[in-house]
Amino acid sequence: MEERKNKFSDRQKEKAFEEIASLEADRKLMESYYPEKAALLQALVADTCDRLDYEGSFIYDEYPDRWNIERNCGEICRQAEGIQELHAMEKKGGDELLGEFVGSLFCQEIYQRRCRRKFLKRLGHFYKTGGFGVADFT
Repeated sequence: MEERKNKFSDRQKEKAFEEIASLEADRKLMESYYPEKAALLQALVADTCDRLDYEGSFIYDEYPDRWNIERNCGEICRQAEGIQELHAMEKKGGDELLGEFVGSLFCQEIYQRRCRRKFLKRLGHFYKTGGFGVADFT
């Protein structure tokens, strides 16, 4: 009986990771449709988020600090200034357009990472306890 339960749990775990992989592949596909300049900015945003992706990071706080978000967006904009292909964007809309676009990409990236982490924590709790409780979805 116990062996049967473990096999079922393993199949559920495999299914959950397949779902995550499918969602990640879909995200990468949609990002491949980004215009060239947006893709360059997205790469800078993802790099910054990779550096901030650790236990205890402000991006996983219940209410991420707006000042930290704006500070990191400013750093991304400074990095973007060094990329020749993005100079046209700055000239057309000024720093304001670039900053707003980077801010949108940055917040979206943080949101996706927070969702993925919450899902994986719920999944880990499921395997530790043998099932989900009501509190796992609130």
